[in-house]
Order: sequence, then C-alpha cells, then structure tokens
Amino acid sequence: MRTIFLLTALCVPRMLANACTAFVISRDGHTLIGNNEDAWSINAQVRFEQGRDGGYGSVLFGHFNGHPFREMVDQVGMNEAGLVFDGLGIAGRPYQRKMELPLVGVPEAMSHVMHSCATVHEAAAYLRTVDLGMSRSMLFLADRNGDYLIVEPDTLFMGHDPWYAVGNWPMSTCGDPARIPIPRLQSGRAILAGAGEADRIAQDALEGMIACRKRMGEGTLFSTLFDPATGLAHLWFYHDFAEGITFNLKDELSRGDRTLDMASLFGPRPEFDALKRYATPFHQRWLFWALCGLGFFAVLVGAMAGAVLLARVIARMRRRSTSLLSPLLCGISMLGSAALIAVLLTSESVFYFGLHDLHWAAAALPIVLIGFSTWLIIRYRRDRKDPWLVAPALAQALPVVLLCVYWRMLWP
Repeated sequence: MRTIFLLTALCVPRMLANACTAFVISRDGHTLIGNNEDAWSINAQVRFEQGRDGGYGSVLFGHFNGHPFREMVDQVGMNEAGLVFDGLGIAGRPYQRKMELPLVGVPEAMSHVMHSCATVHEAAAYLRTVDLGMSRSMLFLADRNGDYLIVEPDTLFMGHDPWYAVGNWPMSTCGDPARIPIPRLQSGRAILAGAGEADRIAQDALEGMIACRKRMGEGTLFSTLFDPATGLAHLWFYHDFAEGITFNLKDELSRGDRTLDMASLFGPRPEFDALKRYATPFHQRWLFWALCGLGFFAVLVGAMAGAVLLARVIARMRRRSTSLLSPLLCGISMLGSAALIAVLLTSESVFYFGLHDLHWAAAALPIVLIGFSTWLIIRYRRDRKDPWLVAPALAQALPVVLLCVYWRMLWP
C-alpha cells in the first residue's frame, strides 16, 4: 500500500494537486456537505430539474469550456431527499471493462441516482449494478444522515465519520489521509477537526481550501455548501466569500425547470473577467480549430520537406550535388511545431502552469521551433534556395511562436 501511495504521489499531475475538494461534516445531528469546484471554465451554470414520475427534483451545478469535444456536465448537485454528489478527477488508472455489467456513462448514472436515490446506501446498490467506465475520475456522495460513499474506477466503499474530506486523490490507495500531498486539502482537514458549530466550521473549511493562483488569480470556479435537512444550497462564485447566494430547493423547484448563468447572479469579478479574456483553445472553439489547421499545415509542409530530403539524399548517393540543409531544417521545424500543437490541444494546464510543468521536453519545443526557424531564415538569406519550401515553413511557425509568447511559454 505504501508503494502504491508513493508512486501515485510521483505521478499525479500538478493540475490535480491543485484541484477540487469536498467534505461532509456532522455535528450535534446537523450535517453539511461542501465542495470547491476548481476549473478554468467560463460558462458555469445552475440548473433546477423537477422530479418526474415520482422521482426527486434536484439543484445541479455544472460548467464547460469552448473546446469542441467538451459539453456541459453537472459536476455537483443535491436532490430533494438530501443526497449530494460531486465528481472529482484523479490520476489515470488502468480501466478494465466489467463485461457482465451494462456500461453507463457517469452523467447518466448520476442523473439516475439524483432522480431515484435518497441515501448513499441506495446509490451504492444501484452503482454496483453498472460499469461507469471511469479511469481518471471518482465520485463522492453524502446524505442527510452524514453517511458518505466513494466510487473509484475499481472500488466502492462507504463510511460514517464526524467529518470526512476528499481531494483529487484515490482514497482507496491511502491508509492515512493526512499523508495526501495536497496542502489545501490538509488545511481543510485541520479546520474540520476543530471545535465549533458545523455551519461556521464548514464555511471556514471551504474558504481554507480555495485556490487563487498567482498568475492571473484563477482557481476555484465556485463553492457550494449544502444543508440536506433543510434543502438549502449556498453558493459562492470565483473564490469570493464576500457575496453568496442561498437557494431553497423546494421553492426553486416550484418555479419549474430552468437554467441560470452563474456569473450573472453575482457582482463584478475582475479575476474572472481576466480569465474570460484569456484566449485558449479550451475556451474559444475558433482557436481550437485554428490550431488544428496549423497542425495540419505543419504535417503537410513537414511531409513535403521529408520527401524533398529523401530525394536529395538519393541524388547525393548518385554523386549529384544538391543541398540538404533547407529541407532538413524545414522538416525539424515542422516536426517540433506539430508536436507543440498536439500538446496545446490536449493539456489545458500548460496555459496556466507553463509547458515545463508537463515535462521538460514539452518546455523545449518552442525553443526548438524558434531555433531551427531562425537558422532557416539565416540560411535562406545567405543562399536564397528553396523559397517554395522555406516560405510555408516560416509562415506556419510564426503564428505558433507568437501564440507561445502570448501564453508566456518561452520562459519558466
């Protein structure tokens, strides 16, 4: 178990180590369930869904980005029976399909749970009958009785403690939660273990576990605190606890199904406005497709450079004088550019933590692209050879380099 714990600590991305937290606390018969949803999304929403056919109604909090392959997903919610769920990311683990069980996506499974389950015991009974197909996420559920349920890719377990807190960490791999290397989680655990009334401790724990990072003040998108006995859901937006909103679930559901833009419910948030202005392919779909186009262009020019290089190598073998440097430089530049674009399209964290946070090789890609492009320019100015190959290579590299400057990826 210790080996598994240490290996997970080494492999967990920094993105996860700075992400969501959730907890349940029960004191003097009063249970509260809290969550900090950490994300770089700019489209958070609140959704009220009435019960159908005798089922429970719910308040649901979700978000998504402009990335074409993402969609609005309910991340947190509470139903009329006082059952709360939260989804959290964890480091990837091998996934083995349970062929004897039907494959049900997490959004569909949580919709069923919120509609039909009143306690974590009922939720667990249902979740044992389906395969959620999870490999990089886990579920945290808690109910009005103070019971909690953890659902990981390959295990499911329940508990009932005076308080229990989770972060982006597979809890089944850790015999001692105090050793989980997530400082904000440990800060919240210390607060939850203190003396005082549940209401005050719960809000202090939420505030103690928020993220507000130095680069642009981004971090916790929203915080929720549920009182399942009264059906109250408290909401704070963008790690600002000076202004909060409380929803009475019964009253809100009486007004019918509806969806609210979360940001519009609160006053100005300069840091959130800065996040919205910050252009990334995970926020703006046009930029995602533009980068896809640049990547395709890099592959095309690189393939052309490779074909020219191969032809000239063959010519050299036949003792014909020909230049190899221009197609070689173009090919390497385009290879580096294509690899860099692939990273930019698949790793959101690099836009906030930098390429070096992912891997030193990723951090070197912009430098490689600049270096070989500069060499290519110098070479071309000297002999003016192969303009039909050099020009498109430079035309492809320039916007990629400028974007890296905008995203501050040329330095740690």
